[in-house]
Amino acid sequence: MSWHFQALADNTWYLLRQGSWVMVAIFVAGQAGWYFVVERWWYYRTRTCDVTGLLRDMEPDPDALEKRLLSDGRVRGVFKEIVRALSESRPLGREAMVHRTREVLQASGSHLNRHLSTIAVLAAAAPLLGLTGTVVGIMVTFQVITVYGVGNPSMMAGGIAQALMVTEAGLVVAFPLLLLHDHLHNRASAIESDCVAGATTLIRVFSREAA
Repeated sequence: MSWHFQALADNTWYLLRQGSWVMVAIFVAGQAGWYFVVERWWYYRTRTCDVTGLLRDMEPDPDALEKRLLSDGRVRGVFKEIVRALSESRPLGREAMVHRTREVLQASGSHLNRHLSTIAVLAAAAPLLGLTGTVVGIMVTFQVITVYGVGNPSMMAGGIAQALMVTEAGLVVAFPLLLLHDHLHNRASAIESDCVAGATTLIRVFSREAA
């Protein structure tokens, strides 16, 4: 295990040295992007609950339904905040419940979408950094040609290799981040949609309207 880790560290250090500062920037962007991806994945996992399942067999008595939802450990995340807000505003009537639900959804929406734009920016920046590295590598190659001519291809190999490696690294970093950003965005939208549907159902029940 230690041998494999050492080999990975050596290869990573080699690529960073070969790609100069551009490769370092791509590496940092990739690490930051994956950090935010993991953070969002864990956040959504802890904020998700089966709203449909919790409301599938609702008690006809609004008081009993409210009591069950407030004490049910499966109710968590945004939906838990909605249940608490509806419980507090229920004595004030339907308009108060709708107002409080909107406040909770607005506040939770900013939390659900936090860092998603950062992931998108990092995914878009990686190929641009790769393009920058391509330009830098070509410039190095032309400098070698200017000094030594084209008679020795091995002298030009360094610049060409740098251009190709940095370009590839930018694409390798960007592609998974783009896919994961789309997945996380859909996950956040699904959580919000489930909570809106659940809140609408609860407001109808608590207002003694037909569900």
